[in-house]
Amino acid sequence: MQLMPVNTTDNLPLTQQTILIVEDEFAVANDLRTILEKAGYLVSGIAFTVAEALELNRLQKPDLVLLDIHLKGSETGIQLARRLTEDDIPFVYISANTNSSILEEVNITKPYGFIVKPFRERDVLVALEIAHYRHAHRIEVRIRQEQTLQIAITDALSEDRDWDQRLLKVARLYQPVIPFDYFIVGLEKEKTLNAIRSCSFFRIGKDEYQTIWTDNFLKMTGLTLEKYHRIRAAVPYDGPAVYNDGDFEEACRQNPLKQLIAKTFKLESNLNMPLRTSQNGTFFLSFFSRQPNTYSSEHLQMLERLSSSLTLTVERLIAFDEIKRLSEQLRRENTYLQEEVKTGANFEEIIGTSPSLLHVFKSIEQVAPTDYTVLILGETGTGKELIARAVHNRSSRKGKALIKVNCAALPPQLIESELFGHEKGSFTGAADRRIGKFELAHGGTIFLDEIGELPLELQPKLLRVLQEKEIERIGGKGPFACDVRIIAATNRNLQVEVSAGRFRADLFYRLNVFPIHLSPLRERKEDLMPLATSFLKKIAKKLGKELTSLSEESSQLMKNYHWPGNIRELEHLLERAAIMATTPIVSIVEPLEMNTQPLTEIELGTGPKPFEQAERENIIAALKLANYRIRGKGGAAEILNIKPTTLEARMARLDIRRDK
Repeated sequence: MQLMPVNTTDNLPLTQQTILIVEDEFAVANDLRTILEKAGYLVSGIAFTVAEALELNRLQKPDLVLLDIHLKGSETGIQLARRLTEDDIPFVYISANTNSSILEEVNITKPYGFIVKPFRERDVLVALEIAHYRHAHRIEVRIRQEQTLQIAITDALSEDRDWDQRLLKVARLYQPVIPFDYFIVGLEKEKTLNAIRSCSFFRIGKDEYQTIWTDNFLKMTGLTLEKYHRIRAAVPYDGPAVYNDGDFEEACRQNPLKQLIAKTFKLESNLNMPLRTSQNGTFFLSFFSRQPNTYSSEHLQMLERLSSSLTLTVERLIAFDEIKRLSEQLRRENTYLQEEVKTGANFEEIIGTSPSLLHVFKSIEQVAPTDYTVLILGETGTGKELIARAVHNRSSRKGKALIKVNCAALPPQLIESELFGHEKGSFTGAADRRIGKFELAHGGTIFLDEIGELPLELQPKLLRVLQEKEIERIGGKGPFACDVRIIAATNRNLQVEVSAGRFRADLFYRLNVFPIHLSPLRERKEDLMPLATSFLKKIAKKLGKELTSLSEESSQLMKNYHWPGNIRELEHLLERAAIMATTPIVSIVEPLEMNTQPLTEIELGTGPKPFEQAERENIIAALKLANYRIRGKGGAAEILNIKPTTLEARMARLDIRRDK
């Protein structure tokens, strides 16, 4: 690049350009005037203060300004530089100050050059020529730089990495063009369930950042999650804006959340750019700086120019992620439903015409179309799962999965992971991310069977799901929305459990929105024979036998029996009789009269005992009777009319060893 010709009679600039000198040292300013006039420039004036420079600029707008940083008066050359930028006047700094903090402020203003004192004539002329060239080609250069930035941001967001890693890369890309000390980026008001898509980054080094999630921010500020949500809901979203000095202070007074951020991280200016997406909410870019005058209209204009392409990129990525999420959920639902088909339900349809059962039907029809929580109460074996399925199938969620969880069948240390999932590495043995049952049931229904067995320490987390409609994986980076209808069931008296301190009262009242009571089979004997006939037909088909009816004697025995195991016991009894049947007429060969009372009454007598003591003694008695065998015919689980996995879980909870 050739230097501008010097001012000789034979070699003058083709177009004489004006230069304003802003320098508070007279000798330096005079040297600059001499160099410039010798080279053929026209010096429009010399100013010692910002006020003088602004007045000279008003009288005659220069082509370029040579600008010292430290000037007479209260204002600095850096403050003047911002005003020159607004007037589209290029400027070159001249200073002996190369302090790193000063240079950082200088770099924010985007000068066209920097000349270090003491300088040579050639230094000045080269810097001026480069500045003129850069200014003349600034639009072309700006377009090229913005295109490069746009491509880099699109690539960063499209990488196959976690969202926080993508957003951190975006933050690093913005830092050279829009410097910040604190940066909030991501999607707000998202309608989909997938992982949290917004976080913030606090600069702790030249290129080092601390990732701050909502829970980190709450710990730093001492806010509760509920208060944070209340403040967030009350504060309107900022539009595109620059907040410096007094504007920033006023914005903080009107926005308590912004004020809290500023106070926590000692911030003094802010640049805000929301990008409205078509369906998924608002993608926010909010830059904060510890300097009071960091951001300019030029920064805002650049973000506005990039906004359409960035919005399109975000919408496309959210759409791809949503497709991926739905595909994964569909795959998991298919796997779950395939397992359901293998295991099957205890019976295929609700059978009976007793008044109590007809009342249950009416209750199902009333509550099913709503999204209210349902609590199904009844003894073991009364068909609570079938009622839950009926509620789900008559609801608007019937197209989604009904996810079943037996709270008693899971070891206490695994229940939280089973319900809410966990992140990879969140605890020993967590080799992969696990999607919990609540997340799997998103958009559908979750059936929490034997809810009375849920450990006390996990009950607050379930309460939070009911209250906030949010869940959080173990080791997760924050809660996320979960649209699930809850149906719970128990054979325990939860009010007694609440009184005994084994069940939270607030959780009980949250679950007990619409209770449905299932009567035991002994209280609706008119349904006994229709159920038996239906079971025989199903069993005959399964065994490939011709089974037409029950013997008269067997029917009478069944009508006189107490049925402590209810419908489940009836089905198992008929299965055993059908297997042994040699004629189409099935006979019950078991001495039902010996089991006319529940086992607890046989083993424990009539005196009342504390619930856990009674339960423990009952299980031990059943184990002794079964010679300490849990599974199979005659095992303790069959005697107690519960699943073997349920019995094992209760034995672990009550610390009952499986030995003699």
